[in-house]
Amino acid sequence: MTTEEVAEHFRVNPSTVRRWRLDDVGPSFVKIGSVYRYPRALIGTWVSNQVNERAAS
Repeated sequence: MTTEEVAEHFRVNPSTVRRWRLDDVGPSFVKIGSVYRYPRALIGTWVSNQVNERAAS
């Protein structure tokens, strides 16, 4: 998925997804040249981890 697709999925601004990437708090990504991609399977994993972390708090 592109940054824009991830932003649309989570209903946030693409700049939010970029900030997550820079702060290393968002979903895992792959950089291919100068392009960032987010594998769909890892988006679900990231969401599950966020839910589990909040439940443990």
